[in-house]
Amino acid sequence: MRFALIPSFARAAKRQAAWFVWCVLLATVASCTDGPTAVVGAPYLAVVVIVDAPDEVTSRGPYGFRVRELSGTIRYDTVFQATPRDTIILSVQPATYLVEMAGVPQSCGVRDGAAQLVAVLPKTNTSLARFLITCRNALTLVALTDGSQPDSAYVYTLSGAKGGTRAGALAANDTLLLDDLPPDDYVVSLRHVAPNCQVLSDGGDNLSVTISARGGATAFFRVACSEPARRPRVAWFKGSYFEGMAGFVLRVVDIDRDVERYGWDVTDCQRRTILPGGVRRRGGFSGYANVSERDTAVIVGAFDIGLTDAQLAGRCMSVWVADERGNVSEIIETPFPRRVTERTPAPRTFNAAYLGTVAMRVTLDVIDPDEDYVGVLVVYNTRDGIVSLPADGQPDRVIFYPAGILGLAVPDIPFGIGYGQWSDYLSATVYLVDNQGNVRRLDDGDLFR
Repeated sequence: MRFALIPSFARAAKRQAAWFVWCVLLATVASCTDGPTAVVGAPYLAVVVIVDAPDEVTSRGPYGFRVRELSGTIRYDTVFQATPRDTIILSVQPATYLVEMAGVPQSCGVRDGAAQLVAVLPKTNTSLARFLITCRNALTLVALTDGSQPDSAYVYTLSGAKGGTRAGALAANDTLLLDDLPPDDYVVSLRHVAPNCQVLSDGGDNLSVTISARGGATAFFRVACSEPARRPRVAWFKGSYFEGMAGFVLRVVDIDRDVERYGWDVTDCQRRTILPGGVRRRGGFSGYANVSERDTAVIVGAFDIGLTDAQLAGRCMSVWVADERGNVSEIIETPFPRRVTERTPAPRTFNAAYLGTVAMRVTLDVIDPDEDYVGVLVVYNTRDGIVSLPADGQPDRVIFYPAGILGLAVPDIPFGIGYGQWSDYLSATVYLVDNQGNVRRLDDGDLFR
């Protein structure tokens, strides 16, 4: 319940504001009742405010209070102001009183409500009205840093659309609770990041947040640092989209030959994702020939992204790669073109079929107008719940060669021993990708021939 101090109580409020200070000091003898029905001594009615909030919020106030006898038979109706640091003790007659609190900020809530009924019984000493206020700070600013040679501290800046600014220091692994920020749209920037570190958060080192009067906004920076001499380096990154799918080819220079995963995204060209669910990650590359047996790893990737060509027009794609030690490459963001159909690899032959109940074989031959075909990503579609639980009503998707397969030779997939039984497999999907990232998807759901 919210209320304004009624003008007819204004004079009483001024008197009471002075009286309650004296009441705090002389709680056992002070009269805190306004009007001819004033009494001195027990019983007492104590009003306590407890605030669970950052320091900046607990300093707010004072709050307004109104205390009145509920039935109206006793002429007691008074108002006053107090801060969360005050305990107000009123000398009253036995009765039931309605205690109301006002002036609570929008970012705060009063547990059990802003109005309480308190019964003051005869021959008692003190009855209590306790208001517990829980507040959300305007902005929670979080930095999480890990990896080799991690940075130790950053500088953050806030720039509001209406001109408000703020800056300060932020430790590498820290959480700041910021308050006293007017409602606005802000850009929160992380500055003085070491050259061997990358900000992997959605939006990179510039995050957009909206702070309302109710507070509760969060800006989260995820920073990964690397040993400079061992960082993977993206030497080639080309991709394309077509009818809800995307494909790309990555060439990564890595002296340790231990590239292990990547993060791929479609962005607004300012590092902010437009993909449902955000950045797509794929890993487990260690030991595959196209990664671990080359100084320059070659990775073929593809995703069904569920966005139309119109939604993808004018967008960018981004990528980073990481090795087994956690060293992360620089983040590459580049325009995301629609595939060039007349240059896209096409199948001369394609077939997925059971080899009895022993294995599945995919045979493939490709025609490529530019003769720059690189490789294929193969996805096996299985019954729901075979690979991951709980079941979600959709077929599971299994990728046995997550970094893709160079060339045309797709290894047979044996059934059993962790691979599922032959009857679990429903279809196979392949994505053909050339050196420019032009992609074509093929599906075969007839596995008996």
